[in-house]
Amino acid sequence: MLLISTAAFLGFARGSSAGAVHHSCGLTDRQFLTVYELQLTAVGMYGTDYMNGSAKAQDAIAASKQAAVAVKGSAPFDPTLQTVKHFAPPMFLEFGRAVKLRAAGKDASPAMYRAYSLSSRVRDVLTDAEPKLNALGCNVSDVL
Repeated sequence: MLLISTAAFLGFARGSSAGAVHHSCGLTDRQFLTVYELQLTAVGMYGTDYMNGSAKAQDAIAASKQAAVAVKGSAPFDPTLQTVKHFAPPMFLEFGRAVKLRAAGKDASPAMYRAYSLSSRVRDVLTDAEPKLNALGCNVSDVL
């Protein structure tokens, strides 16, 4: 089962970068970018506040759950933004899991590693598509 899941993941990742990608920058794409940017900001703010002791772990966990729901509820048309939509919710949830583990005095590094790995994948696909998306009017620099 793990082998099948891994093969499916690699096929999805490879398929998203193979061949000519036809980008778009329609209303739903711009809405997605706005939602994604707001959620990144909120999770980052609560995470920083938690690490500085000015927010509770529950605040950061709730922000990460809300971010996952908000991103899942969006509907970008652009294939790169669809890839971001695919990876962002688990990225946010892994971050929340890391905060929960850290707050419980447990090792949060595996969950944080997964969150950063997913974040890296998102950053890679956005960086690759940035010139074409920018040319169409979708500025992704604020979410990189």
